[in-house]
Amino acid sequence: MMILAMGLANIAHYRLRWKYYDKGVKIMAKRNNDYSTRQHMERTDYELFYYKHKQFKNVSLHHHDFFEVYYFVSGEVEYQIEGRNYHLFPGDIILVNHKELHQAVIGETEKNYERYVLWINKEYLKSLSSRKTDLTRCFLDKNKKTLLRMSMENQQLLRGILDKLHAEETHRGFGEDLLPKALLMELMVELNRMSFEEEETLPPQIKKNQLIDSVISYINEHLEEEISMDDLASHFYISKYHLSREFKKYTGTTLYRYVVQKRLIKAKGLILEGQPITSVYENCGFGDYSNFFRAFKNEYGITPKEFLSVMADRENIGLLGTVEDNKGLSF
Repeated sequence: MMILAMGLANIAHYRLRWKYYDKGVKIMAKRNNDYSTRQHMERTDYELFYYKHKQFKNVSLHHHDFFEVYYFVSGEVEYQIEGRNYHLFPGDIILVNHKELHQAVIGETEKNYERYVLWINKEYLKSLSSRKTDLTRCFLDKNKKTLLRMSMENQQLLRGILDKLHAEETHRGFGEDLLPKALLMELMVELNRMSFEEEETLPPQIKKNQLIDSVISYINEHLEEEISMDDLASHFYISKYHLSREFKKYTGTTLYRYVVQKRLIKAKGLILEGQPITSVYENCGFGDYSNFFRAFKNEYGITPKEFLSVMADRENIGLLGTVEDNKGLSF
């Protein structure tokens, strides 16, 4: 099946429509998607967006219940993810799984902010995998890389696949049901190879803090327990004012809000695993059900019961995203 998929992907190059020539090189016309603050998936497989803007408003720290591939083309961006800040260069790729809080911090520049954003349903990607080839590995492996900084050859390879996949969005005709799947499989195979089999051409520029890394690890390992600023300051032998300042600097959010978001991410996972909603809060560190209910509703705009109903109706895990700016969305 994998060989057939790669073969189908290779024929895509000969069917694409091209708009103009630049110094003898074919340049594919790309449709710039209208930007939306929507952070949930409407499809059950994948969604691909190509964006190019002069001005852009930052999106607050958030997470998705699906995987994200972010291919940076141009602009001035520092990507924050789980307390680490990555200064991006053109051609960089960020891989984000369903539990990681993240945001792109956009700097001031005359350049266009240009990127590809690919959302992939977790269960759909699993369905494309085989016993020998787990395409989710680059998102879930404990040794996964968050940032891929590649050779120019690999940058061109991946961007070419993304361009072809994007062109398929509007194609209606022979092969429309097979070629997108083949291209997505090819892309994920290449991303996994680059994640685990190839050496990076340049080391990524990462701003991190050992203290904050330790604090985040501690939080993630003790979500079911009471966690306070005073307790953390005492545990790590620092003042709570210094901890508060450093945490906000490296994560882009307050410690309290980070803990709440992480607890809610865990809660959603437990709900989808079938744990009774009325007992989920006990395993996520919420003092009582009313606090859990209120935090869930404030964060996602729906109740835990409505969330379960939505996910059951879609018969898929990975279709609901979260972002503070998007409360009130109809899921």
